[in-house]
Amino acid sequence: MPRHLPVLDGLRGLAVLLVLWCHVPPSLAGYPEWLRFTYWFVEPGGLGVETFFVLSGFLITRILLAERELGAPVRWFLLRRLLRIAPIYLLLLAVMATRRPLPEIGWCAVYLFNIASITTPMPGPLEHTWSLCVEEHFYLVWPLVVAFLPRVWSLRVLAFGIVPLALLSMVVACTRFEAVTAQLVIERFTPCRSLGLAVGALFAFGERSLLATRARATCLAAALLLLAGLGHPHFWFLLGPYWTGSGEWVSLYWAPMWWRVQTVALCAGLLLWCLRPGPGVLAFVFSTAPLRAIGRISYGLYLYHLPLYYALAPTPNWPEIALAVGATFGVATLSFVLLERPLLRFGARFRGRAAAAA
Repeated sequence: MPRHLPVLDGLRGLAVLLVLWCHVPPSLAGYPEWLRFTYWFVEPGGLGVETFFVLSGFLITRILLAERELGAPVRWFLLRRLLRIAPIYLLLLAVMATRRPLPEIGWCAVYLFNIASITTPMPGPLEHTWSLCVEEHFYLVWPLVVAFLPRVWSLRVLAFGIVPLALLSMVVACTRFEAVTAQLVIERFTPCRSLGLAVGALFAFGERSLLATRARATCLAAALLLLAGLGHPHFWFLLGPYWTGSGEWVSLYWAPMWWRVQTVALCAGLLLWCLRPGPGVLAFVFSTAPLRAIGRISYGLYLYHLPLYYALAPTPNWPEIALAVGATFGVATLSFVLLERPLLRFGARFRGRAAAAA
């Protein structure tokens, strides 16, 4: 399989657009009713973040497997990840510390904000960084598993370790905590959120087999998408009971876990559908230049959008929202050109060293 898959740049672009949409409140005056219903049904923030997780699990694992086959040291991979993630993240925290000191900055700096925000909710311009903490935990542990365990054992760790642990963690959260806390735990606690990362990683292990034929990839992707569609939580927890007048079909205690599993199935099906061999409508859409361009700057868009929303759209209203979104794209583009791309080019040298070491 090729190293770079352009269609996934577009999928990443869709994910970040969903996150940007999530923080435009549907209670805003003049918000179209059809869009408000779509927002309620899609839950764009959760879908966007889960897409990032599944993509990260897939892409990072396929890179690790490829470099393992070459015999490349894992330290070069970890250094490239550090150069990609840390500089602009720490720069943002430094700017926030000088312009708007917040108690959560310290937790963000050590990548533990996702855990701290469960026990002490801290809504604000850095609230979205919980997902970056989850991904960083993944980057610290999973590369070492792939690098130092035999391939078959890495796969067993995924299938019989991480996936069951994620499901068990969600079951414990649903049965041991009250509803609000359970929702936060399942949304932000690393073991719970490892399900999407693990499913993406499983796809990387099975990439050659899953994509061997278009028919095989289509059948599996369609099954996942159908499962996600039929299992939509709004149908099982709200619409179905309301239409039939039969009370609750499934206890609301299970709603956070149900939503998480359904979203992972949807993102996994979407990923596999995009990767199918041969032409396809989704592959064409996600390969278009605008979406790919957005995908390339998606890290900056995700990182900067909420601080800029808070700074430029405090009310909010439509002119302020437009200004904040425009500023987000402008700052993310400058960040990519001036900071991220030079660091990516520098990090690419270590990919060359890895190949030379092999």
